[in-house]
Order: sequence, then structure tokens, then C-alpha cells
Amino acid sequence: MFKNILLAYDGSEHSHRAARIAGAFAHQQTAFVWIVCVVDRIPPELGEPNLSQLIEKRKSQAQEKIDEARRLIGDHVQTQQEILFGDTAESVINVAETRQCDLIVIGSSGLGPLSALLLGSQTQKVIHLAKCAVLVVK
Repeated sequence: MFKNILLAYDGSEHSHRAARIAGAFAHQQTAFVWIVCVVDRIPPELGEPNLSQLIEKRKSQAQEKIDEARRLIGDHVQTQQEILFGDTAESVINVAETRQCDLIVIGSSGLGPLSALLLGSQTQKVIHLAKCAVLVVK
């Protein structure tokens, strides 16, 4: 049923569960998983060398999260990664459309300050904008 799955991963507990579920779906259906980790934009006004250093630091942190997601998904699933800077929901939607994903798996809330209280605003935005199925994981 699903052959091209996008996992939105931020390292939160909900995204840990989302990664396990995406891995199980992908394994059962011989699907491919795109792991997307979105990093906040860095203001260009920061200037050099601070700008370059912060970009590298955030890329490294995102790569650690992607490596963690790959471990949670499991070795039996073929994956590819995307590290993007910008708005989480918009980036997830753009990758899903570009890669022709038929399912987005996302945690119900991320690492924001009110994450335990509400459905995350980025998750709501993904649900609203997605042209494919969205599985929200608590």
C-alpha cells in the first residue's frame, strides 16, 4: 500500500515512536523511508565566522538525530536522508511532494515548550497541507 514513506524526525519521544512505526510499515510493505530532519534557520546577520560554525554545529546535531532515527527504523529498511534549514512543516511538505511520498509519519508534538499539552503546530500544519496520507504518532 505505502511504498515511499517520509519520516519527520526531531529527536522527541513522539518522533522516536514515529520512527519505529515507519520502520515497521516499511519492513512489512518493502517500502523506502525518507528521514527528514529540519533545523531552524540561522539569521545571516550573525556574520562570519559564527555563521559557518553554527551551520556546521546544527548540521552535525541533525546528522546525529538521523543516525538515531535509522537505528530505530532498523537495518532491514532502505533509507535516505534530508537535512533542511527552515520551517518544519513547509520543508516536510516540500520533500513529500518532491519525492512523491504516499505517507508522512510524524510525531504528534515535537520539542517545543508546550509539546506535552497540544498537538504541535507544525504537525497541524503538515496535516492541513499534505496531499498524501499523514500518520500522527503519540
